[in-house]
Amino acid sequence: MSSVDQFPTSTKRIEDTPTPFREALLQRMHQNESVQHLIFSPEFGAAKFRALASLLCVTDQRWLIVLRESDGSTIVDESSFDSILLVELTIILLYGQLKIDFVLDGKPRTTALQFNAVMQHFYSEAIQSILDAIDGKEDASTNRDGSRSSIFVGWPLKFRNFSIIYMPEKSQLLDGVYWNEIRGGFSRELAPAVAVLLTDRHIVIIAEEKSSRWFHFRHHAKYGAIITYFPRNRLADFRIEPHSRFNILELQGHEGHGGEKLEIMFPRDKREAVSRLMEEASSAASCAGVDHLVKPE
Repeated sequence: MSSVDQFPTSTKRIEDTPTPFREALLQRMHQNESVQHLIFSPEFGAAKFRALASLLCVTDQRWLIVLRESDGSTIVDESSFDSILLVELTIILLYGQLKIDFVLDGKPRTTALQFNAVMQHFYSEAIQSILDAIDGKEDASTNRDGSRSSIFVGWPLKFRNFSIIYMPEKSQLLDGVYWNEIRGGFSRELAPAVAVLLTDRHIVIIAEEKSSRWFHFRHHAKYGAIITYFPRNRLADFRIEPHSRFNILELQGHEGHGGEKLEIMFPRDKREAVSRLMEEASSAASCAGVDHLVKPE
């Protein structure tokens, strides 16, 4: 049974959300909070995939996600904006996912919700508000001219389009690097194609979905992308670890006493470009004690 016609809806009033999400959210809301985004995603299924219903609420102080459990109960995850480590958006055909990594009691945590990607723009707008709140709208650049940047010259059309569409608003594009997928024996895909963008506020990683096929005898088209927004003011450290067939870029995110690592595999011939981009990314935070290590080949 398919429910691909079940689309997320956006409202401004908690009273317009369905039960039991309404009650769970009202119990957590503060009187002085102002709702900016309120997105309800009904239960969504296509083929063998099924996602339970969820509710995303972004206020002027924090975010909250109410998830429906299989037994009909609800759970609530939440954090203030200053506890967020990164935000990830996945769009693959009709499937969409919003994932937030954050710190709670000094430990990194992750929460995610799934939705019908037809209404993906609701979630993109909520992500923009979250990113603005992390470093303050007053610090945001009003100059966005990335669509005509020479940085994209030679990139595949899909990645050029993704970069223009998913680059955060109010951000100025500074640098970028793209590489093809990394393959091992029998043409097995070890890592997907990736583009990394550097703006004045964020590191944005755009990756194709990783293929699950072990053997590749011909090219298979990929239509989706996984976009990770890593605020530059969350960058505590970066390392480049060399390996025989590839290198690994390790980003250390932090907030207070909690943090986590994000690893990105890239080809050896992109080492110089990746090092340049990361040196620039860490320069603004160097005064705050950001260290880095680039191991020799």
